[in-house]
Amino acid sequence: MGPLDVFLRVSFAGFAAILATVSVQSYMRHRERRFLLLTGAFGIFLIEGLWLLVEMATMAVSSVGSEWLALNLAVLVSLYLALLR
Repeated sequence: MGPLDVFLRVSFAGFAAILATVSVQSYMRHRERRFLLLTGAFGIFLIEGLWLLVEMATMAVSSVGSEWLALNLAVLVSLYLALLR
């Protein structure tokens, strides 16, 4: 596991945590169904990010490559940008 993998894993988990927290707060404030769906989506990404960090910490064999991590990070960013509109 190289430095790029570590960077992608940590940034993916951190960004997912931030977005999950913000979407929960938005749902609690507005009680709209779309925020509930976004909370679920970001929650799934957060679980994946935590799993990737645990995998990194236990020095297990990497189950995903850098391309997959970069794709997941791009999906998170695109979901976030869709929210800004």
